[in-house]
Amino acid sequence: MILEIILLVMVLIVLILVFKNKKIYEQFIKEYQEEITLPMLAPYAFFIVDKVNFYKRLPRLMNYIHQKMIILRGSKFSRDYTKIYAAKIIIVISLLVFLGLVLVLADDRDYSNLFYALFIIVIVSFYLVRDLDKKVRERKDSIIMELPEFVNKIILLVNAGETVQGAIKKCVEQNKGNIYDSPLYFELNEAVNKLSSNTPFQDVMKDLNYRCGIQEVSVFTTTVLMNYRKGGALLVNSLKELSVSLWDKRKTVTRIKGEEASSKLIFPIIFIFAAVILIVIYPAIAVF
Repeated sequence: MILEIILLVMVLIVLILVFKNKKIYEQFIKEYQEEITLPMLAPYAFFIVDKVNFYKRLPRLMNYIHQKMIILRGSKFSRDYTKIYAAKIIIVISLLVFLGLVLVLADDRDYSNLFYALFIIVIVSFYLVRDLDKKVRERKDSIIMELPEFVNKIILLVNAGETVQGAIKKCVEQNKGNIYDSPLYFELNEAVNKLSSNTPFQDVMKDLNYRCGIQEVSVFTTTVLMNYRKGGALLVNSLKELSVSLWDKRKTVTRIKGEEASSKLIFPIIFIFAAVILIVIYPAIAVF
């Protein structure tokens, strides 16, 4: 009876908080609807984040998420995305707790199910936090993979008489359809927008370096800033030297990804091998 009451109270609290805060967070949810997990429960989760004040209660966790969001989403919207991710964690944990209580009731009050649910909550929470590291790493690898081709395009355009600013704009225009799928061209598009609004080129390059947050882009922006006033052969030669090192870096990343892919195939291969052995020896075993 106590578990039924706890479950009912949990559901009522969630429903009350959802309906009570729906209008408060309506605009925010509408703006970020594609990024929010289960928008129906979002008002409840956002209320918990704001009311409990996670930034003060869990400063290390929130700062960790916030730093990752600065890299993934940019400093302008990082606070909003941090709040969204914290709300996602709350929703997932709430659903797992609810599921654990339901399983306990469904299985003749077998409380071991509740312990399993708590164990899964810990694992899932850890995964959700660490998943940000994976996304940051994938973003970095994506930029490294695309950067050498971009630098080569800049070299060709500058050799043809184009300015660095014009070369960057043309490269972005050629990849307009790929901007939101490519971290590098997304950041370059932001740089082009700032150049169009007459932001000084030096400031644009420094901002690009800050937003990308990887060493290879930093070397590129530094090389361009040191040589773009001189232009011509000096700039092209510097970019050619940089291009060689970037292609080497790309080869390293490709090799690492290949090794990771092959290591992921080990367990499926083991299972397939075991199945083949079973199929081969089964007739002999069946005879006996």
